[in-house]
Amino acid sequence: MPRAFWPLVALVGLAACGDDPAGVPAAQLELPAVIDLPYVEAGAGASEVAVTVANVGDAALVGDAGAALAWRVDDPAFTVTGPRSLAPGATATVTVRWQGAAAEAIAGATLTVEGEPGRSTAEVWAVAGAPGLAPLALEPVTGAGGVVIGKSAVPRLPTAPYPAPGRAWTDDRVHVFVPADWRERDAQDVVLHFHGHNTTIAATIAAHRYREQLYASGADAILIVPQGPVNAASGDFGKLADPAGTAALFSEVLIALYRAGVVTRPALGQVTLTSHSGGYVATAQNLAADAPFAVGQVDLYDSLYGYLEVFRGFARSGRPLRSNYTSGGGTLANNQQLAATLAADGLAVADAATSLTLTSPAPVIAFTAASHEGSTRDDDAYTEALRWMAPHGRRGPRVDLRAATAIDAGHARVRWRAPVDTDVTGWQLELIDASGATTTVAVEADATEATVPISGPTRVRVRPLVAGLAADAGQPSDTFVVGGAARVLIVDGFERVVDGSYGGLAHDAAARAGAGLADVATVSASAIREDAVDLAPYAAVIWLCGDDSTEDHTLTASERATLDAYLAGGGRVIVSGSEVGFDLGPTSAGRAWLAATAGATYAADDAGTDRAQGAGPLASLAAFGFGGPAALYREDYPDTFTAGAGATALLTYAGGASAAVGIAGRAAIVGFPLEVIDDDAARAAVVRALLAFVAP
Repeated sequence: MPRAFWPLVALVGLAACGDDPAGVPAAQLELPAVIDLPYVEAGAGASEVAVTVANVGDAALVGDAGAALAWRVDDPAFTVTGPRSLAPGATATVTVRWQGAAAEAIAGATLTVEGEPGRSTAEVWAVAGAPGLAPLALEPVTGAGGVVIGKSAVPRLPTAPYPAPGRAWTDDRVHVFVPADWRERDAQDVVLHFHGHNTTIAATIAAHRYREQLYASGADAILIVPQGPVNAASGDFGKLADPAGTAALFSEVLIALYRAGVVTRPALGQVTLTSHSGGYVATAQNLAADAPFAVGQVDLYDSLYGYLEVFRGFARSGRPLRSNYTSGGGTLANNQQLAATLAADGLAVADAATSLTLTSPAPVIAFTAASHEGSTRDDDAYTEALRWMAPHGRRGPRVDLRAATAIDAGHARVRWRAPVDTDVTGWQLELIDASGATTTVAVEADATEATVPISGPTRVRVRPLVAGLAADAGQPSDTFVVGGAARVLIVDGFERVVDGSYGGLAHDAAARAGAGLADVATVSASAIREDAVDLAPYAAVIWLCGDDSTEDHTLTASERATLDAYLAGGGRVIVSGSEVGFDLGPTSAGRAWLAATAGATYAADDAGTDRAQGAGPLASLAAFGFGGPAALYREDYPDTFTAGAGATALLTYAGGASAAVGIAGRAAIVGFPLEVIDDDAARAAVVRALLAFVAP
């Protein structure tokens, strides 16, 4: 049976049905944009499909000079039979037949019909799978916060790395992941990952969370992770050591997805190669000049153990190379050598992976303080490399909203940064006032900031306008809040979506925390790190770490230094987050900072309750809940603290442990995210009370 994934579209005749501008009746043919034939096994014979076409015009559709319509397919392996003519309003059946193939194959062709008043075309696709190839059993994948992030299957494929001649391994499994909201394109982009030594695909996917990271990137790509040597210290990927073998794997995965009804166009788009540790060998082997596929990006995670000249050549070609290294993973010297060589070649090599450097095609070779195993996950390294350089986003690019700051009482400046995406036709700024009414402002596709009118505190987010999607279907940014004079600055540092309590690709944490404040602005932690934001004009800073933890870095050393300088200049600070103590408390530098900033000592990772109330100077605050069903996300590990000399407890949990401590007129640390306080009024009261304590 044909699959109705593609709507009927008018391809012949006038732009609208009926008479043309001169009043002359015209024919107009509708047929599917894509005709996909049923799956067939190689060697099993032909495949055939019948599709319906229609003449929606008001004149007969006939061939040139009144002859029969001419139906053709530009591949002799296909035949087509269609009507000789079509009366106005009539429908007919067109039959397309493919002769099949003796071996596994993908066949793509163009169907053409010639008639008056013109020519119409449609894509035609057919596949033949390997005999005995099992159907693809795709199952939903649940990520952080219970979000369904896509679907996966682990088929056994003849084109898997193994079995391979002369090799001992025989595991023929390949993990295939299609992220949620994936959109089919003319050709399908893929990310092929080569795992490291002494692992399996099940273990590496669980440990490094490649599916979650691809989903979080927003990239419109399919992830393929083949099983290499099983639990062995080897980077030999068998048949995939030859790019022709890798091309065969790509084709077979597309055939399987076609058979499963996921794709109708089984054409390969851009290939991104990623590797961890020993996967560098296969990555380099697939960069051969005669490879039958286009590699658009290479990402190495503590993986540059060799083939420096191969990767040098790739970077010199102008395609993005991203490579990170750790202190103990064994790739430090090679990475530094490659960086120096590329710099000598005249390339601008970045030594830090930021939104700006990752957006550029220039090479990024950066140190990470993570462990060897953590090199893919630290600061969402795998996510960010894909996010900022993927050719297309599933719902447009995942936007980084950088700042929403007031210019005057009636206007705000909104700044954002986003990956380059050719599908973006513009940006839509959505402004939500205190009553909940939404106003939209459209700006050009090359804009990165805009001045917008506001009336009082206003919630702001940015959404890409994407060709082929409705205006409200683009992936929105986080939501900030802005309004009034520059008194309170909220820093949105909540960036964890891969493995924590929240799995959405956008949140309104800052807007929730700032609700009820009249004089407020918002910036992202990335803007603090990368844009030299000046905190001095603000009387107080509320820094939201959300559910961020060690791998996400609740507060980096540079961010803590920024806050130190602000405090030294007379600023006042509130920090909230469920893992700030857990992240900083175990290190000597972190312990010292907590004590010096707010007189806080980390006590425990889990208060064992979701209830708190005011204490000490904030004793008038009634008990409230946090992280409940109505909250932005459920918080399962709220930190507890003890108050040191000069500090006092400000909030206590239901069990009696301190939920927040601080030094009057200076700073406070809250052991749970302020944005997850269940009740809006209670949240606003807690925020106002904390501000009154640190900035009376």
